[in-house]
Amino acid sequence: MTPRISVVIPVFNRSLELRRALESLARQTARDFEVVVCDDGSTEDIRAVLVPFENQIEVRYQRIQNSGGPARPRNVAIALARGEWIAFLDSDDWWDANRLAVVGADLSDDVDLLYHSLRVVTAPGLTRILERRRVIGEPLRGDALRHMALFGNPVPNSTAVVRRNLLTQIGGICEDRSIAVEDFDTWLRLVEAGARMRFLNQVLGCYWIGKDAISAFSRHQIDGQIALFERHAARFDPELRVAAEACHNYLIASMLIQLGEDPRQAKERLWKAGHLPSLTLRLKRWLKLAIMVAKNRRQPT
Repeated sequence: MTPRISVVIPVFNRSLELRRALESLARQTARDFEVVVCDDGSTEDIRAVLVPFENQIEVRYQRIQNSGGPARPRNVAIALARGEWIAFLDSDDWWDANRLAVVGADLSDDVDLLYHSLRVVTAPGLTRILERRRVIGEPLRGDALRHMALFGNPVPNSTAVVRRNLLTQIGGICEDRSIAVEDFDTWLRLVEAGARMRFLNQVLGCYWIGKDAISAFSRHQIDGQIALFERHAARFDPELRVAAEACHNYLIASMLIQLGEDPRQAKERLWKAGHLPSLTLRLKRWLKLAIMVAKNRRQPT
C-alpha cells in the first residue's frame, strides 16, 4: 500500500540525534507514512541506527558519496519517496507524537505547502545564544512571496510538508553550494511556481541547537543570503523589488555587525536600506547607524 506521506531525512553522522528523530516517528499516532533516510557518506554506521526501528515503522535507507550538504541527500530521498506528500525532517530535530495526525488532517486540495511552529531546544552547556526565540515558524503576513521577500523565511525545514509532484516540477532542492539557505530557496521557487502556502498555528515538534551549531553563523551564511537575493530579485515586480532590496541590505548589514566583520560595508548597506516596509525596521536602522557613527567618532585618528 502506498503511503500518503514520505518523511525525508538527510543525515551525516549524528547517530544519536537520528535515533531521537526516529523514536519520535515510531511514536506517531498516525501510521500512513514511510521514512526515507539518505546517508550523506557518514563515517558512523547509520544503517545500524535504523535496524531497531524496522519492525516499528516503514523505513528505507540509501547511502551516497558525501556531497557536503543536505541538498543532494534530500533530492535522492525525494526520488525514492512514494508518498503524495514530502515531509522534511532534519536528523537532529524531532516531532510530537500527534504531529503527522494533525498535519495529515489539514492537507487538502487547496494547499501545496503546509508548515507550523517548532519549540527551540538548546543543548546544555552552550555559552552563545544562537536563537533567542523560544518558538520558530511564523504566520504569513499577507501574500506569501511578499512576506518572504521582505521578512525572510517563515518556514522551519522540519515543519514543511510539500506536494511531491510540485517539488519534482521545480527540479527539487537546489544543489548549488553557494546558496547556503537551500530550504528558503525551495519555498521561494515553489511560490513563484504558484504553490499555495498555509500556516498551521500549532507547535508540533522541536528544533535542536546542538554544540556543532555554534559556528553555523558565518561569512558563508552571509554570502548565501546575497546569492539567494540575486537569484530571485529579478522575478519580483518593481515595487516589491525596491522594498525587498532595502530589507536585504538591512539583513546583510545586521549580519555583518553581528559577525563583527567589514563595518564599512555594513554602514553602506544600512544607508541603502532606506525603503524599509515598517516603522520598527526604520527605527532599528537609524539606531544601528547612530551606534556605528558614535563608535567611529570614538576611534583615535
